[in-house]
Amino acid sequence: MALARVVHSVATRGSSGLFNDFYDYWAAGVLLNRGQDPYDIAALHAVQRAAGLQVETGAGYSYPLFFAHLLRPLALIAAPEAAAIFMGLSLIALCGAIALLLGSIPRLNWPVALTGGAAAGLFPPVIGSLYFGQANLLVLLALTVAYGCVAPGPMLGLASAIKLYPISGFLAAITERPPRWRRLAIGLAVLGVVLLLQIGAGGASIEGRAGYFLGPDTYWTNESINGWLSRLGIASTWTSPPLHGLPVEPLMLAAVAILAALTVVVLLLAARRPWEGALALSLWLGVVTAPKNSLWNFTPLLLCIAFIWTAVRGRWWIVAVGVAGWLLIELQAQLALIIGGITAYLLLRPE
Repeated sequence: MALARVVHSVATRGSSGLFNDFYDYWAAGVLLNRGQDPYDIAALHAVQRAAGLQVETGAGYSYPLFFAHLLRPLALIAAPEAAAIFMGLSLIALCGAIALLLGSIPRLNWPVALTGGAAAGLFPPVIGSLYFGQANLLVLLALTVAYGCVAPGPMLGLASAIKLYPISGFLAAITERPPRWRRLAIGLAVLGVVLLLQIGAGGASIEGRAGYFLGPDTYWTNESINGWLSRLGIASTWTSPPLHGLPVEPLMLAAVAILAALTVVVLLLAARRPWEGALALSLWLGVVTAPKNSLWNFTPLLLCIAFIWTAVRGRWWIVAVGVAGWLLIELQAQLALIIGGITAYLLLRPE
């Protein structure tokens, strides 16, 4: 279903933006193969122009070096062929992730399996990740393995080393009673070892651009709370601010602090909470509060949706509200608060 939607989009609207994000990854890998700095935006542009790519680079490569190193083999071949291979790998990861999520549903039957698979393929963040060549489907596979409580620490560490925001998943281990310190320690150790690759990165490296990650951002793909507040108070490419002069950063920090506090309270109060629900809610927090996040990064909400389905227990009004939240995400990503709210409710009221 996801691939069909991508093909339909290309056939009806053209291929503008196809593999846009992957071409940033690919160019970063090319620069690493040449011994250059992948965070050098000018050099990144030069590689893409030399390859004949039409890319909206934006901030260039903004991930930890780990992922760029993983893609160095693909950077040895032409960009279009590398993009096709990456799409194939993403589809395999997506199938594996959805299989694991469906396998977590007790007494799974064919109608639920087929409907769940089709619905996952039609989830807007999944389609966008596949179309733009985003890393989210690879991250999703690692997170679903952790969701099944298989090596959760290492899986969270690896996922966080690619996208950073999955680090919020460790909150599920910290708030367990008793806390899972071993799980936390192993996961953070994996993340720390992988991030050692950042040592010696060039002056334009990810560590040196904290202002880019934390400051206001009105860019249209930034579907985070920060992006929403920024567009309310600051003029952007296609919008005029209805609340000109709005103090974006203080409000963003306040909103993030409130959501984080509420999430911690829910995780601490939830009696007999399952690991799956705690991890899903913790990852939801990371997704919605990251200062710069595109709609495609909302892919891990599939974990929340899978948990909601397993915990409904006949309360079909919850399904109706969840479907509404699912459909409204594409309209306004901040409405993912609906899915997070239902996940929290089911943790507090499992019966």
